[in-house]
Amino acid sequence: MANDNRVTTFADAIANIYMPLNNKAKFKEKYREDTFKILLNPKDGKFAALITVDKGILTVNSIENTSKKNLDQKFSGWDGFMQTTKELFSAIGRGELPSNEIVKKVVTRKIKVKNTKILVKFAELGALLRE
Repeated sequence: MANDNRVTTFADAIANIYMPLNNKAKFKEKYREDTFKILLNPKDGKFAALITVDKGILTVNSIENTSKKNLDQKFSGWDGFMQTTKELFSAIGRGELPSNEIVKKVVTRKIKVKNTKILVKFAELGALLRE
């Protein structure tokens, strides 16, 4: 039996949560003409996850976040940015935080957001996952 010592990155975890959307007809239909990128940066991790939706296909890429340049909008081309802890990202991904709790955490700066409009799409992705 082989010993699997593979390290899972934050982007791998995000991909495991959101990639199943590629198998949902409703997702493909809703986003068939949309293109956007959302950068999720765990401030307590070494890698961020860049979620890209391009004409009904979702991909996730890992970006090293130790350099601020890598997180810059001009460098990675994101349309929306969210930064918090890995624990909070997990709770959001599992649907454990209702929208009003997320808003409270944004107001109290426990979650940092740039371009709240695009993050509505992030919430929509989560809702589609739970359908």
